Amino acid sequence: MKTIAMLIVVLVCVPSFAFGGEIYGSLTEGGKSVGGGAQVEVTCAGKTYPRNTTDQYGSYRLYVQEKGKCTLKVHYKEQSPSTEISSYEKSVRYDLVLEKKDGQYMLRRK
Repeated sequence: MKTIAMLIVVLVCVPSFAFGGEIYGSLTEGGKSVGGGAQVEVTCAGKTYPRNTTDQYGSYRLYVQEKGKCTLKVHYKEQSPSTEISSYEKSVRYDLVLEKKDGQYMLRRK
C-alpha cells in the first residue's frame, strides 16, 4: 500500500516539462560529430527554452511544452545558425548537419 501511495506522490510531483515533447538528435560537421560543448536551444511560440549542451558524441536532448512550428538554434564556434523544426506531443528526432559556406555555418537536417 505504501508503494502505491509513494508512486502517486512521485507522479504528481514530476515537473511539468516531463509531459511536453522531447526533441533530440545529433549534430555533425563534415561527417563527424561536433563533440561536446555546442549549445542547442529551441524557441516555440515566442518562448525560448533553456539551452542544452551536446555530449561527447554530439548528441542533444531538449523538452518543450508547445506543439507546432519552432526554431532550433545551435551556438557553435561563435556562430548561431538555425533551422525550423516541428514539436509534437511525443518525441521527435532531428539529426542535424552544420555546413560552412563562405565562412558562415548553415544548419540542415541530415
